[in-house]
Amino acid sequence: MLNHSAFTEESNPILPMAHGRNVPRIAVTAHVALLSIFTREPAEGTLIDISRKGVRLSTEQSFQRDQKLALRVTLPWDKPPIDILLAAVKWVRGNHIGVEFIDLEGDNQASLNAFLQPWDKI
Repeated sequence: MLNHSAFTEESNPILPMAHGRNVPRIAVTAHVALLSIFTREPAEGTLIDISRKGVRLSTEQSFQRDQKLALRVTLPWDKPPIDILLAAVKWVRGNHIGVEFIDLEGDNQASLNAFLQPWDKI
């Protein structure tokens, strides 16, 4: 069972932004269900951090750069899950992948915004 309330940074859940990144990443641990768009093969991962534009995941399955995925991010603290209909793998480093959201609309965008809103002013 995953510890849904665990932060990977003890004192500050906001991680520094990497070169070219213009949105903060929030360090949080949660379950992510993945589905390859082309092969329809399911996979699972653990959320490492999340932003308005994407996520960083740890997963035992292998993925390729530019691979298209659908994701269901189970947010901690009894927040509704977020369904991303289309996302792309931007980088792969060992068992970590960076995924950029392509299609995140409506209630899912609102849920993500509500989840990230407390950290907007930190």
